[in-house]
Amino acid sequence: MLGIITYGSLINHQETAGMETSPASIIPIKLSTFKRSFNQQPAWRKSSGEHSAVLSVQAAEQNWLNGVCYCFYDFDFTALDNRERGYLRAEVHPDRISNYQGHSIPELKEVFIYRGKGKYQNNTLLPNPDYLDICLAGAKHWGEEFYRDFLNTTHINNGISLREYLSPS
Repeated sequence: MLGIITYGSLINHQETAGMETSPASIIPIKLSTFKRSFNQQPAWRKSSGEHSAVLSVQAAEQNWLNGVCYCFYDFDFTALDNRERGYLRAEVHPDRISNYQGHSIPELKEVFIYRGKGKYQNNTLLPNPDYLDICLAGAKHWGEEFYRDFLNTTHINNGISLREYLSPS
């Protein structure tokens, strides 16, 4: 079985409703050694000035993030690679994934994640409000613990957490 880890808008089930192949299972997961940040210029989403960032991930040994793993017996990446054209598909070792309580991860032979292309990285941008709303709705769908983890493990400009950004002092 193969897994595709999503961590931004694709954690929202409405964003994946039109997938050509239905997943065998969809599981909320935790992924170690990666950091999620709003530091990516969109490749196809409409943007407006400094409030245009979408999410990307970077390798970061001391960090982790949560996401959703779509598990497939077989998958044609053509449409997803096109949708994620501002990103590169990269393989992730399955031992970096852990489950949320009450969810089981099937045996995955291959696991992939999309990482932003360097030419689209911009650490001065703030989140695209429409994209942020899609991500927050998706995170809430997976429950209170998942939502809390999403707020705490998502970074703005590689600095403050999304929780701090949404509730400034």
